[in-house]
Amino acid sequence: MACCSLTGFSQDIVAGGIYYNIISDTQVAVAPACVDGANRYEGCIILPERVYCDGVNYDVAAIAPRAFWQSAVTQVQIPNSVTMIGEAAFADAESLTDITLPLGLTAVSRYMLAGTAVTNVALPEGVTEIGMGAFEDCSSLRSVFLPASLRRIGDRAFSYCSLLNEVYSDATHAPALSGLPFEDCHDISVMLPDEATCNRYRQQGWDDEDLFSLWVDEGLAVLPAIQQEDYGQSWTAVSLSHGMAYKIYGPDGYLTAITAASRYFLPIGAASTEYLVVPTTMMRDEEDLQLVATAQPTAIEEIDQEPIDQPSILGIDGTIYVTNSREQWVYIYDMYGNLWYRRPCVNIGVSLPGPSIYIVRVGNMVRKVMLN
Repeated sequence: MACCSLTGFSQDIVAGGIYYNIISDTQVAVAPACVDGANRYEGCIILPERVYCDGVNYDVAAIAPRAFWQSAVTQVQIPNSVTMIGEAAFADAESLTDITLPLGLTAVSRYMLAGTAVTNVALPEGVTEIGMGAFEDCSSLRSVFLPASLRRIGDRAFSYCSLLNEVYSDATHAPALSGLPFEDCHDISVMLPDEATCNRYRQQGWDDEDLFSLWVDEGLAVLPAIQQEDYGQSWTAVSLSHGMAYKIYGPDGYLTAITAASRYFLPIGAASTEYLVVPTTMMRDEEDLQLVATAQPTAIEEIDQEPIDQPSILGIDGTIYVTNSREQWVYIYDMYGNLWYRRPCVNIGVSLPGPSIYIVRVGNMVRKVMLN
């Protein structure tokens, strides 16, 4: 990606609308785009792995503190070249709903995503710590997927995440809880690898029954759905079933990403390229349910918005409501794959036993719903 130096700041670079600071002979960090006191980043941001400037290819290795603070970004995909994300990097970006974190990340910094609208987040293997206030006031956050490497969750890390109802943790030893990481949260279902792990969590600070319900993960028995559409001239956008995590494997068979975002962007190359999309609960990869996404070298006009008039799926007071389904077939499964409801309809309200997690499928849309 070509670039130019910014007048008056020889150490700074702008490329593709993104600002960078040079931090070494071969590396740059994403910097804030502040003009007249406002952060100018907006919309969907797909960061590159490298930028080219003045004869040098720089690796995009870091995101500076407050780089996207109070910006109008909606989706962010971070390349695996990034290994450090600074404090409050996305804090108070109130329109940010989706983020894919890099595989080399080792810590979630303080207040990194505080005050955003993220709904589901998957942390990659290698992350050992979630910093103070990292997800504080994320009032739309519903599901979090934690890696086996996690050792500590900082004070107020998930405070005031009032909708948080699912934590999937592959950490067989309970992460230490500092201060009050789940202040003002309640009724969180924690999915764990086995009963022995459940017992360890109870013995290591996760025994508040008003806050946590500990369950043995049973995997996902319902096939999710994906849709593809070209995004601009360089990317294929893969729409993923909401509320689930996925591992993306490249054509070489190596892991490319772990994401719980609603869309993941595949680069369009000179030839058709296939990627494997594997649903995961972090504890188990559902390889029997894997799907194939293809990046074709035929781009079409950029698509800036999600399709309109999508069905609405909500779980309230023991009832699952589906509206605007346009007479498509509605299927409701439990987490074991048992079918509880099947019918073509426009609007429904189905009362089901709880507390439990259900999978609702309407056409090509799949959602998880937690009923208390």
